[in-house]
Amino acid sequence: MGCLQYVLFQKKKKEDDQHQNNQQEKSEREQPKNTQTDNDKDDDSKNKDELGAKNISLNWKVDDCWVKDCQKFNYDLITNIKGKYFNVLLFKNIQFYYKKINSKMKDSNYEDVNIYEIEGFIYQTEYDIHFNPKYKLQRGIFLINLKERKFQLNGQGEEYQGKSTFIKHIGKFKNGEYISEPKNTINDQNTNQQTKRNNQKIIIITDVTTGIQYNNQKIMRKQQVQVQNFWCKYNQLISNNDLDILKNKRWITSSIIDSYVLKLNLDSEDKYFNLKFQERQKIKRILFLPTSLTTNFGVYFDKQKVTYLLEQELLEYSQMNLEITRIYKKIGFPINLNNFHWYFLLYDAEVEQVQIFDSTSNFNNFSIKNENLINTLADVLKIKIKLKQIHKESGKQINGYSCGYHVCNFMKFCQEQQFNNNQKDYQYDEKNIIQILQKIIAKD
Repeated sequence: MGCLQYVLFQKKKKEDDQHQNNQQEKSEREQPKNTQTDNDKDDDSKNKDELGAKNISLNWKVDDCWVKDCQKFNYDLITNIKGKYFNVLLFKNIQFYYKKINSKMKDSNYEDVNIYEIEGFIYQTEYDIHFNPKYKLQRGIFLINLKERKFQLNGQGEEYQGKSTFIKHIGKFKNGEYISEPKNTINDQNTNQQTKRNNQKIIIITDVTTGIQYNNQKIMRKQQVQVQNFWCKYNQLISNNDLDILKNKRWITSSIIDSYVLKLNLDSEDKYFNLKFQERQKIKRILFLPTSLTTNFGVYFDKQKVTYLLEQELLEYSQMNLEITRIYKKIGFPINLNNFHWYFLLYDAEVEQVQIFDSTSNFNNFSIKNENLINTLADVLKIKIKLKQIHKESGKQINGYSCGYHVCNFMKFCQEQQFNNNQKDYQYDEKNIIQILQKIIAKD
């Protein structure tokens, strides 16, 4: 390489190096400066951890306060249930399902009372003076006063039509009431139609020459139907015929038995929640289900159909996938066999057995059909059955009419047993059970 070429080469190299340095300095100037040191990063991470720990601590304190309030005001709290919600709160005629507590505040009127804001689902039942139920099913965010048993839906939510999954209202609620309800023209139309029917006049058709009334018998039949006495008690349609059945010791009807089923369940719940929290832990609760349920199962006891009907009957427990053995250790079913005989099934989830109470029979006569019913119910209710046996008090019926009275008497015995720790011997008292049933269904 010549001298001139060498000089030019060195000059070019120097210019390239200078350009590269300038570019690097420019890049450094344009790049945002990260002034945070490693110590600063550690401090931020520490602050976040402390904030998270503080939130966890606050949540734990709120949860702990909630549990203490539940015990203080005599609720039952069942946790870790299966389904959409993780917990269910129980009291007389109340089932409240929820995941977690959003917040806690003090009642403005009482300093010692907490108000909780919780998102959940409530199933609440009210009974009129004749013990006929009225249902309130709501979903959304509730303000809850445990002391006063107030579960008030506030903000966006849903309300359902009676005991069903059909939505009645969806929108904004305040203090438990729907506040943006349009005029219900459908109900107005129904009311007007009912009024018109009630105001309809009786038309009399006569022969002008003879004066004979042509439609007299039709009117008399209609008037007789209107005079016929019916009334509703314990969610059953009762008539004078039911009273005559008890008076004359005839074959008992499903309406009478199902009235007694509801009566026993209400008495059990009332007595249970009147006990102190510690006393309640010793009780093995029992739930009776109406005859109408198993009657609708059909002949083949299809599992899918049985599940659907149980979900409708036990809608208050559908949010926990029908795992009612988390609440009730025993479940009883009065059964109508082929429309001519009553017997009773008693499932015991703790000892994994079912007892068959049959006032006329023994296990050797128990049919395959009844075996299928027992197995299907156990499967749907998730109860393991290791033993099936005829109850020792079976087979004592000495006439042709009293199987239903025996079933009612046995249900009474089972209901009392849950509170007296199985210390009472069984006795069949037909006169007493008839008097009890007469009082239950009597027209007030």
